[in-house]
Amino acid sequence: MRLKTFRTLLILVLAMALAFTFSACGKKPAESKTFELTLSMHDPVTSSNGLYYQGWADAISEATDGHVKVTIHGSSTLASAADVGAMVESGGVDIGWVYTSFYKGQFPLSDVLTLPLSGFGDPVVGTNVLWDLYEKYPQLAAEWDSFKLLNLYANPGMIFCSSGKPIDSVDDLNGLVMRTPAGPITDYVTKLGASPIVMPPPDIYEAMQKNNISSYIFEPAGITNFKLQDVTEYFTDLPLYDGAFGLVMNIDKWNALPAEYQEAIMSVSGKTGSLMAAEDFKASADAAKKVISDAGCTWVTVSDAELAAFQAAADEINAAWAKGITTDKLDGQAFLDEAIALAGKYGS
Repeated sequence: MRLKTFRTLLILVLAMALAFTFSACGKKPAESKTFELTLSMHDPVTSSNGLYYQGWADAISEATDGHVKVTIHGSSTLASAADVGAMVESGGVDIGWVYTSFYKGQFPLSDVLTLPLSGFGDPVVGTNVLWDLYEKYPQLAAEWDSFKLLNLYANPGMIFCSSGKPIDSVDDLNGLVMRTPAGPITDYVTKLGASPIVMPPPDIYEAMQKNNISSYIFEPAGITNFKLQDVTEYFTDLPLYDGAFGLVMNIDKWNALPAEYQEAIMSVSGKTGSLMAAEDFKASADAAKKVISDAGCTWVTVSDAELAAFQAAADEINAAWAKGITTDKLDGQAFLDEAIALAGKYGS
């Protein structure tokens, strides 16, 4: 009930923001034409993220007197998590929910949040970090030039999830077949002896059920969105990193909208909208942790000694990442250090 109330409040804020935008400027939608847009996401429409974006779409429709209609297609029915970016770019879908970790090499600086045990694990903190870096570094902003970027934000902290045995030490990863997103985390778990399999969220349930994998890395809201608590015994209470999400729109479809409709969309998007999405994600994750506990699953804690071992392995991966993004115009280690410092600032 608390989460439902929180999301209702967010949607009300969205609607008020739109109403204020048009009333303050004395604007009324001038176009009689209706613009129907598709939004593709890999989460179900009934998931926390699906419900949030339905509220976002409803607020836009109301503000434009129904002249901009966004229809959400969930569960990868229009495009898979790994293909939605290309589908948006080509115009196959109008708006897409892009998880950067599925696009190896395409969003290297945006993926700074995916570095393990670097201080990222809170979606609101991560979103503030992303926007500070986006506004400062043209190299990061350029990663999104193929789209109209609507939102850019972080998800809740990703954690180890397993059946058969808990994960509370680095030795526990040795020999595990583990689902991971792509990115630095695959190098990390490989270093610790696991065999990573990159797999989109909708495939995890069946893979666990059939014992094709014995473990995975995911965040709490996603776990309950896909009912993974039903096929998982142990959840390690150790936020490893954040993932980065971009809500992107086809540039031609964006340019075809009248300016007042573009303004309506951006009044509930951009940095403000991204932080609202992150707040909703955080509330969803908090609620999901109770669902996981109520399902009879076990939360596992990591000792200080084992945390130090996890951290030592992460430090090596992160140093290599910083070296890999270094160019004659960007000091990768300085970029990483700044991101970590920002996380400390916003998390304090």
